[in-house]
Amino acid sequence: MKRAILVIWTLLILLPLVKGQEYYTVRKQTRISTGLDEAAAVPYKDGGVVYITETNNVGFSSPTDAEGRKLFTIFLLESGGKKGPFDPDLISQEHEGPVSFTKDYKTMVFSQQKASPERVDPLGLYFADNEDGKWVNYRPFPYNDDVAWLFAPSITADGQTLFFAANYEDGLGGFDIYRSRMINGEWSKPENLGPHVNTSAEEIYPFIHPSGKLYFSSDGHDNNVAGFDLFQTALVGNEWVEAIKLDAPFNSLSNDYTIWLSEDFKSGFLTSDRRSGSKEIFTIGTDLPELTSPQPIKKTFYTYLLRDRKLDTVDTNLFRYSWIINDTLEIPGNEVRYRFPGPGLYHCKFMVYDIELDTLLTQMEQDLPIRLNEQAVITCPDTVAVNTPVPFDGNQTYLPGFNIGRYVWEFGDGTYGEGLRVTHTYLIPGNYRVMLGVEERRQNRKDTPEVRTNYKDIQVVRPGQSAGQ
Repeated sequence: MKRAILVIWTLLILLPLVKGQEYYTVRKQTRISTGLDEAAAVPYKDGGVVYITETNNVGFSSPTDAEGRKLFTIFLLESGGKKGPFDPDLISQEHEGPVSFTKDYKTMVFSQQKASPERVDPLGLYFADNEDGKWVNYRPFPYNDDVAWLFAPSITADGQTLFFAANYEDGLGGFDIYRSRMINGEWSKPENLGPHVNTSAEEIYPFIHPSGKLYFSSDGHDNNVAGFDLFQTALVGNEWVEAIKLDAPFNSLSNDYTIWLSEDFKSGFLTSDRRSGSKEIFTIGTDLPELTSPQPIKKTFYTYLLRDRKLDTVDTNLFRYSWIINDTLEIPGNEVRYRFPGPGLYHCKFMVYDIELDTLLTQMEQDLPIRLNEQAVITCPDTVAVNTPVPFDGNQTYLPGFNIGRYVWEFGDGTYGEGLRVTHTYLIPGNYRVMLGVEERRQNRKDTPEVRTNYKDIQVVRPGQSAGQ
């Protein structure tokens, strides 16, 4: 499988590739790229893509601010390849975008500057509704500010919660991520997400996923090792958990700004200045197989109760009873519980001795086969704590004659892993079904390899919470 190149060309000799989730691919969106800055792509109905760009084709040059910096326009790339301004009514000599849509595409929220002699670079949030294919009812977010910038909105699928970046005076420093909720038909006062998300530096470009995970870009976490990086968090109870940095190829040694992921986490868009130094849009894909028709893991039993069903009475004063395993191990008793050391064929003999005569009266012999079930086996705790790395092991997988190519994991929260042993962190409490798919090694590129899939159910709890609560 091809590995995504994660560094600028001039650094290839000096810096190694960042290891991470190699089953994801990140490829430049060539139909969008112009060599100038493009960013913040999101899907649109009928296979389109909406994004922001420094370029426009509406008959005049790209707008610039008072300092000569090019500003952004909202563009639409249609499924057929045609691209141009998303909505002519949004075109101005100011900045527009990014944009976010509800799941039904009937409501959008976007950033836009509104020229005003009293305000400097006024950047706020605005809403519009789609009626019969036309965007109408443009209206401002009630908490736009005369001084602060509000931009990069992300609205939930149902349109009831809005996330955005702003540099309000009550922030922790620079831009922070805020949340506002629709309550009784009105947007609530924006709330800062707090120190587990925001830092004294910059947190920008939030994206709220249908799973409840929140993604954003920051140059304040991770000691600003590589400029802006992408992080994820989630709301547990009333608190956002400590932000976790995404692995490669989502993050690189360059600046990584925005991410959008599909509901199943298998496709999406990314904004990064890797490779060229300008902001570019990349498509996210994966070569993960579909883990269909998973079966529960069958337990292999090693502990057995050994007894002779034909034995009517037991008299330990007159008789001595014992079991002999493989002619080597003798266990006293007429009914014994024994744990066999592993798979195999065990020869079991039941012996009855007359104590006074010191004579063997009878014996019963039987072979007991203990076989492993042919399956993918997941070894992990049954109960794990939220926001804690959890080891998952497929080492006990037993598939004789199956030419194993790779181990693929689905953790039940929409995320994936690859390898015999992996580690995963759950951000949200709940019950999850973990699936392990063992994919057959390909003989040639045209093969569709067979996948054996088994699952195990686990519970993720809050710190201090016991299983079942």
